[in-house]
Amino acid sequence: MPLSPDLLAAVEAFAGRPTLLVATDFDGALAPLVPDPSDSRPVEGGMERLTELAALPGVTVSLVSGRALRDLAVLSGATPEMVLLGSHGAEDSRHREGLALTEAQQALLAALDDELATLVEDHPGAWVEHKPAGRVVHTRRMDPVAGPAALDAASALGARHTALVATPGKEVVELAVAHVGKGAALLGLAEDLGVDAVFYAGDDVTDEHGFAALAANDREERAARRLTVRVGDGETAAQHRVADEHELVEVFQALLDARR
Repeated sequence: MPLSPDLLAAVEAFAGRPTLLVATDFDGALAPLVPDPSDSRPVEGGMERLTELAALPGVTVSLVSGRALRDLAVLSGATPEMVLLGSHGAEDSRHREGLALTEAQQALLAALDDELATLVEDHPGAWVEHKPAGRVVHTRRMDPVAGPAALDAASALGARHTALVATPGKEVVELAVAHVGKGAALLGLAEDLGVDAVFYAGDDVTDEHGFAALAANDREERAARRLTVRVGDGETAAQHRVADEHELVEVFQALLDARR
């Protein structure tokens, strides 16, 4: 399906800025959602277009994901020129020392593991993904009718442990002891790089935080130059929308053509 004239015009205007940050979520934006996250792979052409963009003068490409940084790097096949922000911004590929947790945070994760083991027993089909700064309860393999109860139980754990940050998503709830958030991560990266404009695409609740943060950026000139794209349906604060991951690849191609 051809991109809308409004989106194409926005891409043309964005591509003409002197320095750009082109950032995107991974799951649900660059790679289709699948029952087993370890099976996730980018759609054809997605990483290829991003690699070409990253090679252009004045362009920085970033993948921004809730995934652990190591998993994001392996599954995406990102090149060293790209900046990877994992664990919702708590991990940054530019900082090789990794994520350091305090003793209190480590103890909280250990206690959380015990409680999540009980949760999984009580909600068959739910499973827990381990990340450096937290745990994620997944229900994508469960009966759709039973899944919400498991997510509610996970959210209740987050409410009980006030030091945790609970982040809901599509059939997931993440419980983290260290949290930055995609919005803050995007703004921080844009400031570090000193770029003139930021592109961001995503499909989930956490990506909406990114869209909203870019729109409310204290740097008003940068906020006015942003280009945000929601992938898929649902209410959104993004300026534009595409149907799926394949249409997002078309946006990358249009951006590449315009920038060249």
